[in-house]
Amino acid sequence: MQRFGSVIGLKPEMEAVYRELHANAWDSVTACLARHHIRNYSIFITQLEGKTYLFSYFEYTGTDYEQDMRSVAADPETQRWWRATDPCQIQLPGRAPGANWSDMERVFFYAGSEL
Repeated sequence: MQRFGSVIGLKPEMEAVYRELHANAWDSVTACLARHHIRNYSIFITQLEGKTYLFSYFEYTGTDYEQDMRSVAADPETQRWWRATDPCQIQLPGRAPGANWSDMERVFFYAGSEL
C-alpha cells in the first residue's frame, strides 16, 4: 500500500459550497475511487496565517498507480465533480505540471503497536 498527501488553497467565499459538496459526495465519484484502489480518502481543512488550506490523504492499494490515476481522470463523473470543486480551490506554487493539488512528501510514519 502507498500513502499520499497533498495540499491546496480554498477560496474563503467557497468554503460552504466545498463543505456541502463533500458532505454529499456523489456515489459515482466514490465508486470510481474504489474501482481504482483508493481507500481511506480524507480531506482536512485548516487556517494558516489567515488563509484556508485543504490537506488530503489517501491510500492506494493497486499495482499501477499511474494507470489508475489516468482512469480516474478520464471518468466523466469525476470530471463533472472536478468542474464543481475546482472553482473552490486555489492552486499553490510548486505543484506538478497539470496538477491542481500540490503533492506532499511523507517524512514520518508510525503504524502503531500493541501494548
